[in-house]
Amino acid sequence: MAFWDRKKVCITGGAGFVGSHLTEILLHDGADVTVAERPGPASFSRIEAIKSEVRLIEADLSTAEGARQVTEGQEVVLNLAGKVASIQYNRHHHAEMFTANMRLANEVMEAAAANGVERFLVVSSACIYPFDAAVPTTEDQGDWGKPEPPNEGYGWAKRMAEHLGRYYDAESAMSVAVCRPFNMYGPGDHWDEEVSHVIPALIKRVMDGEDPVIVWGSGNQTRAFLHVRDGAMGMKLIAEKAQTPDPINVGNDQEVSIGRLAEMILEATGSSATLKFDTSKPDGYPRRSADVRRLRQVTGWLPQIPFEQRLQEMVQEYEAIRVAG
Repeated sequence: MAFWDRKKVCITGGAGFVGSHLTEILLHDGADVTVAERPGPASFSRIEAIKSEVRLIEADLSTAEGARQVTEGQEVVLNLAGKVASIQYNRHHHAEMFTANMRLANEVMEAAAANGVERFLVVSSACIYPFDAAVPTTEDQGDWGKPEPPNEGYGWAKRMAEHLGRYYDAESAMSVAVCRPFNMYGPGDHWDEEVSHVIPALIKRVMDGEDPVIVWGSGNQTRAFLHVRDGAMGMKLIAEKAQTPDPINVGNDQEVSIGRLAEMILEATGSSATLKFDTSKPDGYPRRSADVRRLRQVTGWLPQIPFEQRLQEMVQEYEAIRVAG
C-alpha cells in the first residue's frame, strides 16, 4: 500500500470494464486518482458510487491535446484506454482497430513522457500471440509470427504499443511496465453485442430466450477465464513491482471448453434451450491459457478467484439489467 499512498495516478479508461475495478483498488490503496474517459453521457456510469472520490476528465485521448491534459501533473499513468469490439467486428475492421489503438498508445505515451510522468503501464493483450502459440503460453512467444487472423489488426496495435513502451523506457526518464491480460470476465462487462465477448454474449442470448443457442465454432476450443478483479489486481502489482518493460502475462492455466461454458450458462440460468455449434464461424485460438511463472516471480501473486463460483454473478447482473428495462 505504501507505493500508492498519495501517489498521483491517472487511469485512462478508468471508468471502463476493467478500469472501474482498478480505480476502486487504487482508491483503497490511498492513491490520488484521476480517471480519464472519452466524452459521452455514460462515460462514468460504472464508477457512479465513487465519482466524488476521484478527479474526472473527459478528453479525446487520441489527440495530443487530450493526452497532454490528462497526463499533466501525474506521477503514474496506467493506460487502459483502448477500442475494443467483438471478434465478429474485429475480423472485418482490422484497419480501424489498428489505427484507433495505435493512436491511443502513441499519444498517451508521448504526452506522459513529455509531462515528466515517472511510471507508465502499457496494457497489452493476449491477442498479440500467434495462432499456433504453445499452451500455456509464455511471454517470449509474443513476437513470433503474427497475431491470430480474426484479431490481427488489434493484435498488431498492441504489439506495437509494447515496443513503443520499451523504447520510451530506454530513451526517456519514464519507467515502463507491460502487462498482457487474458480473457477477462465479471461484473461491469460489456453486454452490447458489438463489443461483448463470449461469456456476456452467451448469457444475454440464453436469457433473452434464443433457442437453439448458436455458439460460434466447434465448441472444442478452450479458454482460461480471468475474473476482472484479479485482472485489475495483476495490473496494479505489475505497475508497482516490474523493474523492466518485459511483458508479463496476467491470467491462469485453468482451461474450460467453449462447449462446456455454454452448458454451464444453461445450468446457471435454468434454461432448457439446446445448443447449436456453428462451425462455419471461426473458433479463434484452439486453446488459450497463460503461463504465469513470470507474474508470480515479479509480483509474488497469482489470480485468486475461481471461475465456477463467479459465473452466477454475471447472470444476476444481466437479470437486473433486464428488470430495469
